Amino acid sequence: MNRQLQFYCLIFSIILSIMQSSYAAVQTPTIKDIADTKQKIETLVADENWSKIDYKSGKTPLSTLLAIREAAINKDWLEAGKYIDMRYVSKEVQDIGADELIRQLSIVWNQQNTLDLASASNLETGHSNDNLPTYRDLLGVIETSNGKVSIYLQRIPNSDGGKTWKISNTTVKNIPGLWNEFGYSQNIEKLASYLPEFKFINMNNWQFVSFVILIMSAWLLTSILKRIAPLIFKTTEGNGPVFVRFFGQSIRMFLFFIIIDYGSDYLGLSLNAKVWIASGTLKYLAIGYLLLGCIELFTSLYLAKIDKNSAAIIRPIMTTFKIITVIFMLLSWFESAGYNIATILTGLGIGSLAIALAAQKTLENVFGAFTLYIAKPIKPGDFCKFGDVVGTVEEIGLRSTRIRKLNRSVVHVPNSVFSSKELENYAEIDRRHYNREFRFRLDTSSDQLRQLLIRLRDLLLVHERVLPTAARARFEEIERDAFVIVVNCYVDTKSIVAFKAVAEDLNLYILDIIIDLGIEWAIPQQQILMGRAISTNESLANDAKANMNLLREKNKLPFPDFSDDDVTERTNTLSYPREGTLQGKKSIDDSKLAMDDIYDELVEENDSGRT
Repeated sequence: MNRQLQFYCLIFSIILSIMQSSYAAVQTPTIKDIADTKQKIETLVADENWSKIDYKSGKTPLSTLLAIREAAINKDWLEAGKYIDMRYVSKEVQDIGADELIRQLSIVWNQQNTLDLASASNLETGHSNDNLPTYRDLLGVIETSNGKVSIYLQRIPNSDGGKTWKISNTTVKNIPGLWNEFGYSQNIEKLASYLPEFKFINMNNWQFVSFVILIMSAWLLTSILKRIAPLIFKTTEGNGPVFVRFFGQSIRMFLFFIIIDYGSDYLGLSLNAKVWIASGTLKYLAIGYLLLGCIELFTSLYLAKIDKNSAAIIRPIMTTFKIITVIFMLLSWFESAGYNIATILTGLGIGSLAIALAAQKTLENVFGAFTLYIAKPIKPGDFCKFGDVVGTVEEIGLRSTRIRKLNRSVVHVPNSVFSSKELENYAEIDRRHYNREFRFRLDTSSDQLRQLLIRLRDLLLVHERVLPTAARARFEEIERDAFVIVVNCYVDTKSIVAFKAVAEDLNLYILDIIIDLGIEWAIPQQQILMGRAISTNESLANDAKANMNLLREKNKLPFPDFSDDDVTERTNTLSYPREGTLQGKKSIDDSKLAMDDIYDELVEENDSGRT
């Protein structure tokens, strides 16, 4: 138990730490910020007033940025290099060349920033309220290991006697240091030159190739975990396959995305690519797989502790939790991406209403499944009757309950209907009801009926599988064509198969008694009697009368019931199955039940008295 608790705490701490790092990673800027900036730039560039700007003149900060932007798009670094101030810089920096310096600055800048043209001034004097000199404007900041490095635009004299805005020489001096920290190695530059020139999802040619290699390497590396998991958990009793699946699938996918997220930091991706690939998205995928795996792991461990009948409803609940987890992760990702969840949900108001109306039946079925699980009127394996459907419950799903009918066909009943209507569960029967009606001819004598009732009551009393609750044999009706005797009792079994066997035994005993007493059945038929009517066996009728007279004389006639002493003495003295069968046990003489012994005793006493 302590190990399981430690394991759960470890998983929770991992998820919490990654969630915190994800929020920190996508705090600024977000995907929405990047998308809004891009849309704003496209809108401004397409504006008619902007199209009239002579951006190559460099008279304003905006025109300079537009000129650098167009040159960078066309890979014309010589043209872009005209807009950096090379005055008063060291010889080492000058030897690098203006074109290479602007290329390096563009690459480093794109890793942390986007070019926000909307914030650039279109005045020759630049921004006047930024607490900077009138000849200098702040373009942005780059975070380095040694602190922040500001990127400035500076207004300097040109050869025509006017003034031009360029990247300041203060910034130019810092470009080599920035390149050493964020730039590409010579080997990477060679690889990029060998590859065809292309750009895919904001990644350069070598970055995309490296990213594909990173994915393949992460997949092969994490496949080791899938291979060693069966070796580690093969000795784990019972739950071994559960942990093998958890580590071989969920943990593997978790590590797969974490490795890609970690490795992509070394690809020097631009902010436009990084915000999609490395800033939160991969971490949310990793956490999502880990959470789904934990749900399945905990469910499997719980299912191993409960009975199979109760386990069927757990899986739909697990599926529901998985769906909730996926929705939660999506909403969290949208929030981290800069989108307002409340706005999204509000915007979906009408659509959500339509979806809710369309999904009304589905939700009713889901809540019906929960009702069936909580109330538990049935469970898988129960034999039940629902309307005209009679069969065994096989599965309770989120939408419907599957019932296997007696003819082996399958019926799917929606949970909303199944949980709201009358349901008869035969599996909940604690005892089986035996009730039979016997009809005898009208020429049966009253003493024969008395003797029959005594023998039937004695049978119910002595039979070891008959419960005393509501055990009775009564002469209930006199109809126009028959005397009606009803035998009612409960058999101590839940199984219908066992009940059928006991009922068969009782039927055979009753049949033996009726034949022994010579009582005729009232057969439903029409007869034309010519002369004297058919009568019962007079000898047996006289014997019945004699027996009843003996009981009356001794005051032992058991009507309406047996005495307490008789009940105590005779209860459960007739074994089941009866003697002579393959499973029979030694019991009292089956051919003579309780009242046979009483009759014998009375006859002996009567003969002795006469003597």
